Amino acid sequence: MADGDSVSHRDIYHKLGILEGKFDSVLLQLGERRDDMAGVFTRLRSVEFRVAVGVGIAIGASVIIPLLFNAANPRVSIGQENVRIEGR
Repeated sequence: MADGDSVSHRDIYHKLGILEGKFDSVLLQLGERRDDMAGVFTRLRSVEFRVAVGVGIAIGASVIIPLLFNAANPRVSIGQENVRIEGR
């Protein structure tokens, strides 16, 4: 073997140290990504809950408002032409 092709134990340990450092940085980045994804899913659950509450309120209002309207003035009907003009 030529002198330039020889590899010492020191060279091997040096390259292993570089690989170990890179591997540690990849593991650290994966941990950060996992924390970021957990935060995203937490915010998504919060948004879904708020949307569900809003839909529930809208459904409740769509049921209650017509009942209240009819209870307040049963002679008023929406969508029908039963309007009498006094004086004509």
